Amino acid sequence: MRTVSGLTTDTFERPRELGDRADPTVLYARTYLLIRLVVGGVGVLLPVALWLVDALVLQGSITLRGSLSAYYHSGARDLFVGALCVVGCLLLTYLAAQRRTWDYWLSTVAGVAVLGVAFLPTQRPPFSTTPPTPLQQRWGEHPVAAAHFACAAVFILSLAALCFVFAARDRRWGGGHPALHRACGVVILVAVAWAVAGFVVDLDLGWLTALYAGEVASVWAFGLSWLVKGSDLLGRPLLTRRGS
Repeated sequence: MRTVSGLTTDTFERPRELGDRADPTVLYARTYLLIRLVVGGVGVLLPVALWLVDALVLQGSITLRGSLSAYYHSGARDLFVGALCVVGCLLLTYLAAQRRTWDYWLSTVAGVAVLGVAFLPTQRPPFSTTPPTPLQQRWGEHPVAAAHFACAAVFILSLAALCFVFAARDRRWGGGHPALHRACGVVILVAVAWAVAGFVVDLDLGWLTALYAGEVASVWAFGLSWLVKGSDLLGRPLLTRRGS
């Protein structure tokens, strides 16, 4: 179904099952679903992995950081940047052969934005002994941090929009989990509002800042949505014909 913009929420004709690996249509579908699984898995595991690497493996602080982005200035920097780069590259290649779809454009915007999050660091924490990055030295910490937060906002909102696209497609073609994807989109929007409100009023709970809680809730919600959308690869029969 095409909209006024000329973009569609439909993707491609899906095979009835994924067992015939000699069928190019099956191979395309499996690649498509694998990207969903990897992106969703990274989203669900990243907050926990950052804390574990920072607190246990590298013997850093056992407290939570003020935000996920703050792990750039911790012992888990390489994991943070690497995971975001993996997600960004996968989002940029997601449905690249179908550029008239909402999925392609929203995932492309999200992919560019998350690479910006990875390469434009947030400000260093107070009393940090870590020197500023070359970008921060050239442009200043405040402008780089502002660009970082702009990219983060675009990334998260694009993922929320994709959740609503998933929900609309599942509702239209039957099967799937439209209510779950819609709920994930709503959780992301509420989490973003909560994080923004935390800059105005004190919503922190001890070590748990409103920004950190909002970011983790958003990442887990989008990760769950993408894991569920990729679950066909694990053997569940395909019940719909287009763009499940």
